Amino acid sequence: MYEELIKELLSLFYINKPPIKPEIIAYGLGVELYFYELPLQISGILYNRKNSPTMLINKNDNLLRQRFTIAHEIGHFLLHYSNNKIYLDYPIENSKIEREANTFAASLLLPDFLLGRYLNLSLEKISSIFYVSRKVTEIRLKDFKIL
Repeated sequence: MYEELIKELLSLFYINKPPIKPEIIAYGLGVELYFYELPLQISGILYNRKNSPTMLINKNDNLLRQRFTIAHEIGHFLLHYSNNKIYLDYPIENSKIEREANTFAASLLLPDFLLGRYLNLSLEKISSIFYVSRKVTEIRLKDFKIL
């Protein structure tokens, strides 16, 4: 769904192998990134701070969750961002824009053009190579009609 945008984005930052480093992409896009102690139910926040897009990532989340949250916030930044809006990401949020950001994040962390090279491997091995959760890998493999 977002494959062309993701391909262009990864090319812009010379990323051509897994694992994708979403923090590098965020910095490259000019988004300030901070790891901060947030309430348990909030994984990340994207907002405008002094005319600069800023992400707060819950430092108490595990590393795989943090990586997904950064990719998710990049999705908000590229697809939905405006200077006067705040995006609070709750893990169970199910609005249209949250689903779009989740789809973008999964596709960014496991882009089609890279994932296709590893489809002969086990789900666990793919998760380990791309440094994502089993759940994210399952979602992307369903996109490939593998699961």
